[in-house]
Amino acid sequence: MLNSGITNITPPDPFEVGDSYKPFDISYFSGYTSAGTEYPASQSDSGHYYYTGVAATSTTSSLPSATNSPWTNKFFGESSYGSTSVSFKNEYYDIQFGDGYYNYLSKSENSLRATFNLGLEKRSDKEAKAIIHLLEDSFNKGDKPSGGYTGVYWTPFEPYDKEHEFFVEQFDNSLDYPNVNTISFSFYNETESTTDWRDFYVPFDQTKGFFEIGDAYSGHDIIFASGSDYGKYTSGWYYNTGDSEVTSTSNNGPAGASSLWAKDLFYFSVNNGIVFGESPRYYKQQVSNDFFIRVNDGINKSLLGLNFTLIGRTDKEAKAIVHFLEKHRGKDQFLFTPPAPYNEQKVFVCPSWEHSLVFKDNNAVSVSFLEQPINYLTDEVEFLNLITIDPYLPL
Repeated sequence: MLNSGITNITPPDPFEVGDSYKPFDISYFSGYTSAGTEYPASQSDSGHYYYTGVAATSTTSSLPSATNSPWTNKFFGESSYGSTSVSFKNEYYDIQFGDGYYNYLSKSENSLRATFNLGLEKRSDKEAKAIIHLLEDSFNKGDKPSGGYTGVYWTPFEPYDKEHEFFVEQFDNSLDYPNVNTISFSFYNETESTTDWRDFYVPFDQTKGFFEIGDAYSGHDIIFASGSDYGKYTSGWYYNTGDSEVTSTSNNGPAGASSLWAKDLFYFSVNNGIVFGESPRYYKQQVSNDFFIRVNDGINKSLLGLNFTLIGRTDKEAKAIVHFLEKHRGKDQFLFTPPAPYNEQKVFVCPSWEHSLVFKDNNAVSVSFLEQPINYLTDEVEFLNLITIDPYLPL
């Protein structure tokens, strides 16, 4: 059978017009028969489908391949609060120099990777069966070059609600009670690129779009301002630092004297009760009788490494936080003022972070900040080009 293979779930019956279907039914679609005439499906439409509509009798207008069909061959499971998260990590080369200087060189423009960790709790046996069948069956769809298999298409939870192709490598199913299951697994995607300035995982239509004078904005709104319109060095993404809704003007806009927008400033408040640890760098040499000599290891010996969690964040603030971190690509510098006693603005990078769905409109974002000893944000790029004209060229 096209687009099919062996799974641990009993093979489903073929789809038939006139049969009755209920949510989470599984069917193999290769065409249908109507009034004694067979209508085979195309190769691309053939395969397993999962019913997500209300109980009904199938007709020719509700075929699995039909537009707005109650059937799907994409991942259909709804995320559970408290056990769903997404982890971001920049894959980079760590280059260490003397005196605490270092640099992160990304392995590629696709080096910022996202892993969506899903725990689907309190699922019936029937729903669990459909989900596991879909995940198992994804390993059977080998139509990629060099034998690679096709992933599972899925639209993640907000604010990442844009369809991508994901791959699953393993999954667990636990039977908590009779007819109560928990399915846990991770979805991987390595093809999204940070070269797309509009979209990465938080799509453009989840933001306020392009900044416009006269529009009303409020706290944690996300906009893109064009440098050609709003002055030198202002082009890029901005995040509203205000509270109440305010009509935008040139004065309170991204390039204004009383700007309400942050570009490279991590302005989000930090929770109390956070522990910051320090391990200053030094050389340690053992001598006789288990005595030690500790020697200074140059300057920048105690750069801050801050690991903390921003808890109790609304959906809107969490979206602004993860968008800010996405657009800094796990390697670009930003400004941040740690709480007392460090309360001095420094430059940091954030090579990894995790966003967890705690409950409705309640999010937690765990971050890893690394201080950098040199601030590149204030550097200006100058081009010294010499242009000559060949006097023998015709004018």
